[in-house]
Amino acid sequence: MLTGLIFYPSLGYNLFRNYVQPKKWAWYNRVDDTLILGAMPFQSMKNELINVENVGGIVCCTEEFELKAAYQSMQEEDWKKEGVEFHAIPMHDFTGTAGRPQIHEAVQFIENVAAKGKTVYVHCKAGRTRSATVATCYLMKSRNWMSNVAFEFLKDKRHQVLLRNAHWRTVNEYRRYLDSESSSTNSAS
Repeated sequence: MLTGLIFYPSLGYNLFRNYVQPKKWAWYNRVDDTLILGAMPFQSMKNELINVENVGGIVCCTEEFELKAAYQSMQEEDWKKEGVEFHAIPMHDFTGTAGRPQIHEAVQFIENVAAKGKTVYVHCKAGRTRSATVATCYLMKSRNWMSNVAFEFLKDKRHQVLLRNAHWRTVNEYRRYLDSESSSTNSAS
């Protein structure tokens, strides 16, 4: 309920910051050749994201009500009409995290879309915490980085990202999972 009450003021805050500081508080930022991290995409951004940024996949970290509540936001069916793959990993705003299986599915989705030569746009409402959690996990897996290294790289690309304690727990749990997978693969060899 609290996230529903805070939704419009926090979305408004991000729209305002982007309006007055478009370079410092960009709506989205390219992280690398395969990944863009950003705020909730709107209909007006569709052509730029698909035709200029080469977006072929979306990882949506918002709750379903958030997409419906935001006027002119891109919905799953809007992306699919454009031939863009869509993966939802719903997380509550401010406190929400996802379990390791859901994070891993999102990371695999990013890898699959990237293997087709396309970019993946990972977003939550503001592109700060929930989507940053997924993006950090992707960087850890794709580059075999520790969580703090991946997050600092991400922060260098999108300075407004923020991981709270619950998000750090999720990221560190994913790092432990990656390490255990690596050690079991090495043991089997």
